Amino acid sequence: MIDAYIREETHSGDALIRRDSISSIGRIDGIIFDVDGVLIDVGESIQLVHKEAAGRFFGALGWTSCDHLVEPEDVDAFKLAGGFNSDWNLAFAWMLLYLFKSARHGTTDGGVLRSREPTIGDFAAGLSKQGGYLESAVGAIREMCRPEEWEAIASKWDRPRLQRMFQEVYSGDLCGEVYGFEPETVTGPGLIMRDRPILDRRCLPPVKLGIATGRTAGETIVAMRLMGWDDVFPPSVIVSEDDGFLKPDPRILALSVERLGAKMPIYVGDTPDDLLAVRRYNEDYGPMLACMVQTGLRGSNGDGADMIASDVNAALIAVNKCIGGTLCPDEKQR
Repeated sequence: MIDAYIREETHSGDALIRRDSISSIGRIDGIIFDVDGVLIDVGESIQLVHKEAAGRFFGALGWTSCDHLVEPEDVDAFKLAGGFNSDWNLAFAWMLLYLFKSARHGTTDGGVLRSREPTIGDFAAGLSKQGGYLESAVGAIREMCRPEEWEAIASKWDRPRLQRMFQEVYSGDLCGEVYGFEPETVTGPGLIMRDRPILDRRCLPPVKLGIATGRTAGETIVAMRLMGWDDVFPPSVIVSEDDGFLKPDPRILALSVERLGAKMPIYVGDTPDDLLAVRRYNEDYGPMLACMVQTGLRGSNGDGADMIASDVNAALIAVNKCIGGTLCPDEKQR
């Protein structure tokens, strides 16, 4: 890897660019962005929605000590497993795990259950070996259950209720605009107001720009308005969960490329699913370049990407230099 990449230092951090990708990056005519962890820092929003939604959901069931059932590192563990691009599916997985542990250990004390095996980290790591996905989580739990035990657990696996709780915690008094219904249990500002911008729009190259995200259309459109980017990313260039595809399905990228009309696109993401989606796109459609940033998922290094950057702005500065022909392959090496 030392010889494969060069290091470009910028005011926003470093960008590692594959030597054999510099020419292709210089020809890109479109950039497609993931949102969470790429354009927006969600460390104080989506990451914490899981924690609060878990506390509210299980608390409503009469459980005790529910404040620390799901922590940010648990969310990351599922993301690293793959196939959990939808935060709702991720939430359904931890809900199912806790229902199983409660049934198995005969307690509704969240503090006790958090440390009981399997822990979320161990459970997610096991899913990673199976390729991730909610279906794998369901299969893993069913394998550990007797038929009657699974039936009792499944009867309590109230996904619509948890999803609504998640939506209300995130959107708060913007729930009507984001999801189309008024909140019942959460009043006041939601955690969406804690989203923080990473992108510096001054770094954007003069190419076509789009978004391919696991967020819903409502979540994305409102987020762009709150960030002040609705003129940069209008609804027409946003591909979301509402379009029917979730990464690593490459069709989400294919639809984005079609809407942009790009011939040499690059996708900027932060998770293994993002990189896998690009690889599958290149197998089925191609060509597409991949840039992985390190501001989102902890533990994802992006090895094999055409570019690995400290953040999206460092990546865009490097892209601008490639387009302008000022990035020299013989500069600093990694």
